[in-house]
Amino acid sequence: MTNFDLQKLTRRQALQLGLAGAAGLVVPRYAGAAAPASAAKPKATADSMILIWLPGGVAQTDTWDPKKYTPYTQGMKGSQILGTCESIPTKADGIRLGAGLENIASVMDKSTVLRSLTSDTKFGAIHLKAQYYAMTGYLFPAGVAAPSMGAVVSRTLGRRDPNVPAYIDLCRDINTSNEEMLFINEFNGPGFYGVKHAPFMIPNPSQGLPTLNAVAGMDMTRLDRRQHYLEAITGLSSTALQTAHPAKDYMKVMEDARAMMDSPVKRAFAFMQEEKPETIKAYDVGHRFGFGCLLARRLVEKGARFVEVEYQYEAFAGFDMHADGQSRMVAMKAQIDRPIAQLVRDLDQRGLLDRTLIVVMTEFGRTIANQPAAGTEAFGFAERATGDDLIIANEKMYGFHGHFSSGNSMLFFGGGFKKGFAYGKTADIHPMIPTENPVRLEDVHATIYKAMGIPADTSYVTEGRPFYVTNNGKGVPIEAMLA
Repeated sequence: MTNFDLQKLTRRQALQLGLAGAAGLVVPRYAGAAAPASAAKPKATADSMILIWLPGGVAQTDTWDPKKYTPYTQGMKGSQILGTCESIPTKADGIRLGAGLENIASVMDKSTVLRSLTSDTKFGAIHLKAQYYAMTGYLFPAGVAAPSMGAVVSRTLGRRDPNVPAYIDLCRDINTSNEEMLFINEFNGPGFYGVKHAPFMIPNPSQGLPTLNAVAGMDMTRLDRRQHYLEAITGLSSTALQTAHPAKDYMKVMEDARAMMDSPVKRAFAFMQEEKPETIKAYDVGHRFGFGCLLARRLVEKGARFVEVEYQYEAFAGFDMHADGQSRMVAMKAQIDRPIAQLVRDLDQRGLLDRTLIVVMTEFGRTIANQPAAGTEAFGFAERATGDDLIIANEKMYGFHGHFSSGNSMLFFGGGFKKGFAYGKTADIHPMIPTENPVRLEDVHATIYKAMGIPADTSYVTEGRPFYVTNNGKGVPIEAMLA
């Protein structure tokens, strides 16, 4: 399948690809036993992880890796656009961020910023392949259904609290007819580990658990009746089906979900009633992402292991900007700045940040487009663009509209990472590739897993062979980023 074809991926095609290698997704194949354990299990520095997932391609040069501000001038060359905003100082000596991130700047003394993440694979226009790679560490299709980071943590570490699912996803819609969202829902999840390690989905944090009932259009009594009916029907099936691992796992997930609705953890969802007005205001940015960050904190307080807060991906919206890059970045930074910073402050004030790892990531960075109409370059391919031959004729062209797998940035707070530390450096002119300490994704994953106490060569058997949590088990933790 070509890159261009993947843009038009249908649900049927997605399922056909996912079933390659006999790795089913509707009722996933049982994961089997773990492969022989690594001889050197790292000591965990984090008990929980919150993944702040910002898909669409965040422009690193206007956020975590700011460059020289070059104001818009009609007729300027593309090569002159180095940064579309001023850089601002942060609470960490020597670390600057793009303007519009003043709140995050105030907590950067608690953060490590990675500025030199790079990939040999140039994803061009294909967000979905890049997102799959970021979440799993494997290129799509991987031959089997590769599990995402949340599933790896769930499978390897299990629950911190018996009432709280190990893997929770906040702010992603459950039901959609959008083909790209179908791909995301089907391929960014438990993979071959099975439904037991799928994320527990909370689409709208401000409504909490009631949204789950509303999805099915039923009250709790009706939900109970349906669950009992399902159990009765299952009991009439063959013994082989009743005892099959996928069927047992599915029933266990249903039981656990229902039990959680009656457990003390449900109080985590009552933040609109329990939190102070000033706290609600700090997280409220008019988008569910903000309250997703608040709910993530409350779930960690209740014993959550892995919580993913998404700014839900939508083509040509959010961070996926192919025009009006400068003005769109101003708006998007306003959506994420206060909630992320408040999450860090809240966890720190409660003494939880040291043992909670917050990771902020996107699928790739951005660069100058190499065609007058941003987004029309072949497959969005702008990796080598210098902008020398591009004339910025109007303000819609002013910004970073090209996809850039060669350079990307990430943030890490707490969980055993260094504080007030910047790692890696990129060029100051296009193409802004890493010039110091280039980092591979498998090594980032290995570093995250080390903080969680998971060896990079941990593997589980599928299709008769071990499948590793980092690409082929070769990820190496970046010790320089760890405290």
